[in-house]
Amino acid sequence: MTTSIRMHPLEAGGLAGSEAQCPSGPFGMNPSMDKWMKPGPLGFELPKVAAKLVISVTIVSGGPLSERTILKVNDAARNIPSQWRRGIAYADDVKVGGSLAWRANNPGNLRDATTKIGTVAGAVGKFAVFGSIEDGRAAQRSLYLSRYGSMTVKDAINKLTPPSENDTDGYLAKLKKAGVDPEKDVKSQIDVLMPAVEANEGLITGTVVKRIP
Repeated sequence: MTTSIRMHPLEAGGLAGSEAQCPSGPFGMNPSMDKWMKPGPLGFELPKVAAKLVISVTIVSGGPLSERTILKVNDAARNIPSQWRRGIAYADDVKVGGSLAWRANNPGNLRDATTKIGTVAGAVGKFAVFGSIEDGRAAQRSLYLSRYGSMTVKDAINKLTPPSENDTDGYLAKLKKAGVDPEKDVKSQIDVLMPAVEANEGLITGTVVKRIP
């Protein structure tokens, strides 16, 4: 039985390297060789490499990122310090870099809330993600008043930022410097406490990248 083997025309004569016969004329003028030069099963085709994120991005809404959005996120992430090389994707945009409080629209760094739209991993445990910074502030105020309103600021902060995870004494000292009286109840201090906590948590802005279809 005879087996037929289909060979590339340049191999058929046993020639290689500088001795190989090259097709005469430009592409399209030598039909016998064109089929070996164009992409397809007889020729070669370079695989398309999909764009990959260079930072970790948590998607809370809006679905997967398009390739063009990924490229924009990667471009925004180039000069971000290593400790902030993270992102959170929302329906219309991606917040890249900055502090977790800013990325998650969570100025109080709350662990949970009924109005959250997702969660994101932090240095210790998970934190709530809100649809807007206004939603995050509203959730923070509601929590402080409903759960800690009658407590002294000192007792409330010890529960919110426990010494096992934070420098609670240092935290209270910063709040006091900002005008908060740690010995008074949270309800009476709420209007000065909220911005003081926000400043202490570090609402450091990064870059907002708009989603591209």
